[in-house]
Parts: sequence; structure tokens; C-alpha cells
Amino acid sequence: MMDVLSALAERVDIVDDTTSSADLVDRLVSLGPREEPLHLVELDTVVKRHYDWLRHLPRVRPFYAIKSNDEAPIVETTILLDCGFDCASKAEVQRMLEFGVAPERIIFAQPIKTIESLEFARENKIRTVFDNEAELRKIQQYYPGAEVLIRYRFDSRQAKIQLGVKFGCNPDKEANDLLDLAKELGINVIGWCFNVGSGCSDVEIFYEAIQAGRRITDYASSIGFNFWFIDLGGGFNGNKSTDIGSYAVHINRALDEFFPEDQKWFVIAEPGRFYCAAAHTAVIPVHGKRVFRNLNNPSQVEKIFYYFNDGMYGTFYSAKYRNMPVKPIVWKNRADCGPEYSTFLYGPTCDGSDCFAQNILLPELQISDFLVFENQGAYSKVNACRFNGFCFPKSVVFVRRSIWKLLEKTATSKTPNEIVLASQFLQNTYQLGALEYR
Repeated sequence: MMDVLSALAERVDIVDDTTSSADLVDRLVSLGPREEPLHLVELDTVVKRHYDWLRHLPRVRPFYAIKSNDEAPIVETTILLDCGFDCASKAEVQRMLEFGVAPERIIFAQPIKTIESLEFARENKIRTVFDNEAELRKIQQYYPGAEVLIRYRFDSRQAKIQLGVKFGCNPDKEANDLLDLAKELGINVIGWCFNVGSGCSDVEIFYEAIQAGRRITDYASSIGFNFWFIDLGGGFNGNKSTDIGSYAVHINRALDEFFPEDQKWFVIAEPGRFYCAAAHTAVIPVHGKRVFRNLNNPSQVEKIFYYFNDGMYGTFYSAKYRNMPVKPIVWKNRADCGPEYSTFLYGPTCDGSDCFAQNILLPELQISDFLVFENQGAYSKVNACRFNGFCFPKSVVFVRRSIWKLLEKTATSKTPNEIVLASQFLQNTYQLGALEYR
């Protein structure tokens, strides 16, 4: 753990507890327009979210979903917090092992794995999942001693992305048939998992999904399996306004009703967005501008295009393709803001579809003015590429001094009492509030 702490120390700027998020935005804005877009990263958010999780979901161990944000400072912070890890590829599994994470703290939650990755999982005794017959037979051939989970489909009605269209068996007859086959093949199925979809807002769906897991567990018991591992998957929102307590009400009720604690169930979930989304704030300058005026009345502005050094090939993939519209904050005094106009926000590439907001209302901006976008830590930079040769967003990472001291403590010792004390401390410290117009 000390090695992880030392590596993290080289990546962060430790600031006073009195430093606000707005103060940090001002720091980046003061650098002026740059070739590369900037992300303000506040590790405090990750730590606070972790202890919020522990307070509200004491039975559910968080296995951070690396795919949501794989940047070293975020991953190293979750390691120091003693999270487990949801990995989607051999490379992600290998990376966590190289960090010194124990195999039992890793779930290879990819339902469809390459033969090479299965063999790697076998060599390192990593648990994995399946959702179809072909994968079961592949596991029997290349990882016959695996401990595996059956993944069933249980889509949220209001998820931003429906994952069940690609992964997950039917939780009724198909699940039973697959368990029958697993028994025949001698595969050790130890439990189940599901994923309600990315960005789930109908929180009661978790109760229904866990209830379906009870039916699967009962059938598995009837044919000789001994389930003990439960994986509630991901789907938790992560914006600054997210309250994990709204999910916890339904999860805790379902666990108490269907999987009582006295039966020693090992329960995990795979939060990604919840941990990292609010940790990143994109701070980007206006590099170009085009004003469209009414041909018959040139004094009337019909719409304005702005061009930035960041777009759908950088931070704003989700705004373009995942039904997650941006809410830009104009980083200037309200007194300097005039009337609002129909506004379009474009990225820097030559792709005409590189537009991440259309017909939104903003006051008129000038070249080198800044827009600020909160909640950009999940599924943003991980999707970025160098199309047209433009720069990846650069992270500038901060942590408040009291939070850093807490991370130092967790690097050397972990006891339940320390977790309780940290939880109480974080309830009383500063709040990372939403940003507003200056």
C-alpha cells in the first residue's frame, strides 16, 4: 500500500481544506487557453463517495469498475480505500495484479472472454462469469477449476444504456438450463450477477433483480449447487446530486428479505460512475466562434457556433452517444453576460458530427472565454482518441490536506473503527458543492 501511496503522491497537488472547487477552476482558467483541454480532478470526491457507500450499504463491498475511469490517480485512490475491482479484460486484470491487488479482490466480469484471457485467469485464480452455453463449454475446456457466476438479464426501465441487449441470460428458464449444463460439465457455479444498465434512475429495480436472484439460488440449490457469492453489478448514477441512499433503501430491503446476513453471503457491487463521475470537471476555452444572423435583419442573431479543443473524441462521447446532455457553466461574472442565444458546441476535429450540444441557450461568449462542465469523470477520457491528431484531455489532480491524511492512514492500517471514524469525519468536513456562474 505504501508503494501505491508514494506513486499517488507524485501525481497530486495537496491543497488546504478551505480551497473550494471554484478556487481550483480559477487556477486552471488562469493558465489561459491551451492546446490541450484540461480536467480538474478532485480525489476528495472519490473518498467521500466511498465512505457514503460504506455508510449506506454496509453489507455490499464495492468492486470499482475500472472501465469507467482507469486513470492512475483514481485507481490508486480506490486501492488505498481497499476496494475490490471489476475488470473487463486481461489487461485490466493484469494491471490490478501488478498493483498487488489480491486475486480474491478481482472479478473478471466480462461474460465473453478470449481463450488467452481465460488461461490467464486460470493461472491467477480469478473468478469470472458466464451467460451462455458456448462460454460455459469454453470455461470447461480452458479453465475447468474456475469459480464462476451466472449472469442474468435484468434491465432498468430508465437506464441510459441497456446492457441486456448484449449480455445476460433470461433469469427464468434459460438460467435453469444453463445451471443444469454447468452441473453436467462439472463447473463450480458459486453465485450470480446482473447489471441493470448504465446510469439507472429507477432505483427500485434492484429489489426486483435481487428477488430474481433468490429464485435462481433456490433452483441452483435444488440441483446441488451451494451459492454464496452475490454480485449486484453497476448502474449507479454518479453526478454531484446523486444520493446512494436512494439505491440503498431497496438493496438493503431485498438483501434482508431474500439473503439474510446470518447466512454468510458475500455480497459485492460494481460501482464505477458513482465513484468517479463527479471527480472530474472539464475546463475548456472557446477557440473559435461563428455567428449566424438573420439575412433580413443583420442585428438579429439566430444562432452561434463555438469551437473547442475538446469534443466527442475527447471528453464528450457520452453527450453525443449516451443520452447524457451537458450542462455548461459560463465561467464569467453574471454582470458580463448578456442575452442568451441558440448555441451549438463543436469539438476540434474535421468531423462535421463532432457536435456535443445543440440548441442550448447561452449568453454570447468571446474567444478565450471558458466553459466548465461538471460530472465528466465517467466514460469520458477512457473513450478519447487522437483522431485528427488533437490532444487527449490532461488531468490536473488535487486533494485536500485532511483527505490526504486519511489516505495516508488507510495505507498503513485498516480496522473497522478507522472506517467508522473516517465516515464521521467526512460528514463534518467541507462539502464539494455544485459550481455556479461566478
